[in-house]
Amino acid sequence: MKIYTYGVIDSNSGIEDSNKGIEGAHVYNIPYRDISIAVSDLDERSQKKASSGYILKHEEVAERLMESFTVLPMRFFTIFKDKEAILSMMSEYYDSFNENLNRLRGKLEFGLKVIWSGNTIKKRIAENNTGQGQNEFLSNGSQAKNYVMQKLKKYKLDQQFKEEGHKYISIVNRFFSGFAVEEKLNILKSEGLLLTASYLVEKAKQDDFKQAFERLKKSGPNDLKYLFSGPWPPYNFINLTKSEFKKA
Repeated sequence: MKIYTYGVIDSNSGIEDSNKGIEGAHVYNIPYRDISIAVSDLDERSQKKASSGYILKHEEVAERLMESFTVLPMRFFTIFKDKEAILSMMSEYYDSFNENLNRLRGKLEFGLKVIWSGNTIKKRIAENNTGQGQNEFLSNGSQAKNYVMQKLKKYKLDQQFKEEGHKYISIVNRFFSGFAVEEKLNILKSEGLLLTASYLVEKAKQDDFKQAFERLKKSGPNDLKYLFSGPWPPYNFINLTKSEFKKA
């Protein structure tokens, strides 16, 4: 029997979770000093059959824990061979866990995706540039010169495209100014996805943050679409000194 982990919490008292975890197993916690880790037992044979149902259950348990504790969610399907291995890991990472728990206490994560028509924006920019610098491409120009000028033209279009994207992102973020403690932004990951953002918000301000999103939907640029999610445990705001846990 192995041990499946859900998250580190800021309490060493026993947790009461009547709901079940992975494969219907009882969720309990293993204390270490003044913190603990929420876990459930996992049959050896389960390790090779992780499914989408496991992912949903993992997130469900983390969200239930969030209602009563500050939670540092473990990476999905992090398994240890026994209690001793878990306590060894807790000892090794205790300072980092404690630092993160203190920083994230009383805070939640919200997610936002902003979708735009990047192809339409690029087409408009190209049309606006039509006729500019046409004399740069002469019929008697060398192949090398024409190649360089084409590259320069593409570079200028790309820069204008990025500038346009940043203008939109600045408008969107203005709605959340003052409500987020931290933010993580992934910008222009594809032509159709303008922004993927994670915001760390104090629990006391979560209603204000939600209202800010409603104002964005009503008053923001009407050529953007928004996907809003949360509140979640702070998945994207955990800072550890090492990148991997020592697993079984």
